[in-house]
Amino acid sequence: MKYIFALLIVLALMSGCKSTEKLTPLSKIQPGVAKEGSLANGKLISDAKAGLEDVFGAKIKDSELLKFVIQQPVGDVGSRSWREMWIVKGSGDTTQYMMTFTESGLGAADFEIKPIESARNSKNCPSNIAKFPLGETTSERVISCMGKPKHEDYNPDGRFVYLYETKGSTILTYLFGEDKKLIKIVGYENSGD
Repeated sequence: MKYIFALLIVLALMSGCKSTEKLTPLSKIQPGVAKEGSLANGKLISDAKAGLEDVFGAKIKDSELLKFVIQQPVGDVGSRSWREMWIVKGSGDTTQYMMTFTESGLGAADFEIKPIESARNSKNCPSNIAKFPLGETTSERVISCMGKPKHEDYNPDGRFVYLYETKGSTILTYLFGEDKKLIKIVGYENSGD
């Protein structure tokens, strides 16, 4: 009887043990561990790329997208997580995104997209988001600093407007010309209407 009781305790302890592996913080990743490519299957890559295009604010050609695995999968099959860095190489500008993938059962996965602020991007972005230089700032630069606009409006004459809501009660509109250069910035108070 003592042996059965001891065996039950051991079995209970063993069945309660589950892998608690989690992804390590990004600051702990050693330099030089990235490997080019992706661990995601074709469908997941397609879905993640569509999400990235929403964040980036434009279509991304396959030739403009580089993928690197920076953290190998951890956890149990069906709930593993891993991280990849996806780099979008646009015309004269490069933007990096941290892609965190988490399996949600067998054959399915969720993903999270986070832009990586680089020293280059922060130098190109003004500290005051209403102070982009007029006549020289492009719509791509505004998107790289501000993210995808809340609303876009395109006029037949080639001009277009990006609308952004700030964390306060201000709405900012950026008017661009046919050449995609910033013409005007206007701020409005969000009255809730």
